[in-house]
Amino acid sequence: MDKRETTQAFLSAMRASYFNNTAKTSADYLRGECRMLSFLNIDKERQYQSGELAKHLNITTARTAATLRTLEKKGYVTRSVCDGDKRKIFVSITPAGSRFIEKKREDVCLFFDRIFDELSESDRRDFIRLISEITEIAGNMK
Repeated sequence: MDKRETTQAFLSAMRASYFNNTAKTSADYLRGECRMLSFLNIDKERQYQSGELAKHLNITTARTAATLRTLEKKGYVTRSVCDGDKRKIFVSITPAGSRFIEKKREDVCLFFDRIFDELSESDRRDFIRLISEITEIAGNMK
């Protein structure tokens, strides 16, 4: 199989996975509101300005603002004004937001546990090795 055939086979497999409704939970966890909550939940005590979030998540400031508005309405994040500079607004995850994203993460873990139950330990190790290598290569590309 040459590189192009590998690429085509990969895209076909990804497309099949994308349109598979059983994979919806894991796909949702990596996008939009869940992606932002997951990032904020890494360090629950840290506060971010919306511009920082946009940069870390590689999304536009407009998309960041819209997502934050929705998350704030749901009670998953709070915004607070900086005491020293009233122009600065800081965002932090709420306990409700943390509980929500941790439940989502557990759902994703259960989903993948079921998949990995069907693979041998050797195949699981190979999968992690390959996905880690691919992630590193992609991260180094400009």
